[in-house]
Amino acid sequence: MTHSDIDALRDRLTERDLAVIRDVDNYRLLTTKQIQRLHFDPVHPTPAASARACNRTLSRLRDARVLGTLERRIGGVRAGSSGFVWYIGPAGERLMKSLDRPLSSGRHNYREPSRHFVEHTVAIAELAVRIAEAGRDGSFELLELQTEPGSWQASLSRFGTVQTLKPDLRIVTAIGEFEHHWFVEVDMASEHMPVIIRQCTAYEAFRATGRYQATHGLFPAVLWVCPTSARAEAIRAAVAATPGLDPALFATCASPGCLGVLTGDETGSP
Repeated sequence: MTHSDIDALRDRLTERDLAVIRDVDNYRLLTTKQIQRLHFDPVHPTPAASARACNRTLSRLRDARVLGTLERRIGGVRAGSSGFVWYIGPAGERLMKSLDRPLSSGRHNYREPSRHFVEHTVAIAELAVRIAEAGRDGSFELLELQTEPGSWQASLSRFGTVQTLKPDLRIVTAIGEFEHHWFVEVDMASEHMPVIIRQCTAYEAFRATGRYQATHGLFPAVLWVCPTSARAEAIRAAVAATPGLDPALFATCASPGCLGVLTGDETGSP
C-alpha cells in the first residue's frame, strides 16, 4: 500500500474503528466476543444489536485487511463468527506505523501461532476484559492496565546485566483513597512447578532492586490466576515451601475468583 492509500484508509476509519484496532494490537489476539464487550456492549441497547454492529465493523476491517482472523476458532467451527480470533493484518501494520505507534508484537511476517500461544494470549485478554468491565461497572477505579510488553520491567542484575521481568499484566486500581498495584500471571497449568518458582524468584529479585518502589512508593502484589482451585493451592504450597520466597508477596486464585481478590472482597491464597 502507498502512503496515499494509507491516508485514504485512515480517513475512512471512525474513532471506534481505531480504538478496536489499538486494542487488537495491545492484546495481540482478541476474540469477536471480547471486542464486542470492550467496544460495543457499552453503547448498544441489547446484546443482539451490539453483536450485529460488532460483526459489521469487524467484517469491514477484515475486508480492508486492517484485521485478520486465525484459522483456529475458539469453540471450533460451531462457534461461528463469535469464535473468530483477530489479529492485526498487513494494512493494520502500515496504519499503526503511520500513526507513529510501534506494533506491540514487532511482527512483520505472519505465521499461524501455536495452540498454546493462542489459548494463553486469549486467556490473558479475557482476564483484562473482565477487569475493564469491572472498572466500567464501578467495582473499582481502573487507573492503569498494561499488557505485554508495556507491563515488562527492566532492571540491572548484581552483575550489571540488564534483566527483564515479564508479567502478563500490570494493573493499578483505586478503591476509596487507596491505590493497589498488581503484577498478574495467567497460569494455564501447563508449566511444571520449578518454572513457576523460577518466575516467583525473578519477582523477588526485582523487588530487591528497589526500582519499582523508587517510582511508585510500593511494590505490587503478584497474583497467579489459575484454571482451578487445586492448581492455585499447589502454587501457594510450593511458594511457602521455597526458601527465599516471601509468601506474603504472592496470592493465588482460581480464575472465577480473581475479581474478588482485586476488589478486596476475597484475599486469595494465602
